[in-house]
Amino acid sequence: MGYSRGQTIAIAVIFMVLPTSVVGLRIWAKTMSRRGFGWDDYLILLALATTIGSCVVQLIAAIDGQLGQHQTDAPNGMPILNDPRFLRYETCKFALQMLTYSGYGLAKASILVLYMRIFDVRAFRIRAKILLVVVTAWTISFFFASLFQCYPITPLIEPFYGKKCVNAIPLWYVGSSTDILLDCLILALPIPMVLKLQLPQKQKIGVICMLLLGALATASSVARLVVYVQVGNILAVHFNDETYYTSPVFIWSVIELALGVISACLPTLRPIFLRYRTKPNSQESGVSAYKSFGSFRYGRHPYGRSASRSDDYEIPVLKALEPAVHTHIKGPDAENLELPEVGVIMVHQNIEHV
Repeated sequence: MGYSRGQTIAIAVIFMVLPTSVVGLRIWAKTMSRRGFGWDDYLILLALATTIGSCVVQLIAAIDGQLGQHQTDAPNGMPILNDPRFLRYETCKFALQMLTYSGYGLAKASILVLYMRIFDVRAFRIRAKILLVVVTAWTISFFFASLFQCYPITPLIEPFYGKKCVNAIPLWYVGSSTDILLDCLILALPIPMVLKLQLPQKQKIGVICMLLLGALATASSVARLVVYVQVGNILAVHFNDETYYTSPVFIWSVIELALGVISACLPTLRPIFLRYRTKPNSQESGVSAYKSFGSFRYGRHPYGRSASRSDDYEIPVLKALEPAVHTHIKGPDAENLELPEVGVIMVHQNIEHV
């Protein structure tokens, strides 16, 4: 169940370009809303950097190493340990583990910070912060667990090198399983908040679907765990052809990381979708865009928030769970009302107690 050298190269290039393009769209959407960068944006840029780094490592392993190729063995069937290409593969595999764990953690943290920006409710923010601490601890733990698989530190972690190393395969299983658990917790976190909003059912479903776009990364996490189990079973038999049979580990690690970055960006792209769907050329068309979404009413601003504060993907909710306060604007000043940027998801209904 290995991938060829050409396939590993192609997948590395594709999943380097895709998340880079989506992050570029996120920056464009941010520019359209004329707002500065937030911590979620900085975190996703760091996650993108680890994604590009992981793809580069996979390219090096395939082009200059033996990834996706059958391993060169000695006549006795054992790997040739001083083969420069095999050593390059080993180094790349070692580097990939630290890069991917860092990237997974950064992408998860970006989503949680985004949630805290969207749902400005104290109880929810506390839960999100607790989960953010757990994600940070998970990332640091598995980063150093991968780094110290052998002592002293070495990328030559295979048993036939005679190093004092832990068994890497159970570490893969535990890391992947807990990764899926964290993804599920992050996906489930905002759902109770949305369900308690007094919104029409159709709008509730729409908001939930937007927030559940992270399921793309969760699906790839499950696929990676399945691949790990399959590879672990195969390596028990084909221990002397590691460079070919571990190619799915490289590929699915990179795919999950890239999809994690993409999933974290998709909810932020609404300004672009609305711009090209409604093509607002005036203040009037901007109002129409909001009316079509059913979330903006001219002459009043949800929760009494300042109309000059726009957020390109925010779902404003009350910090205190009280009925919404609407500010009525009358007279000539109403014509000078500064509209929120197109793309804000404004919720003007009440929210029930969480």
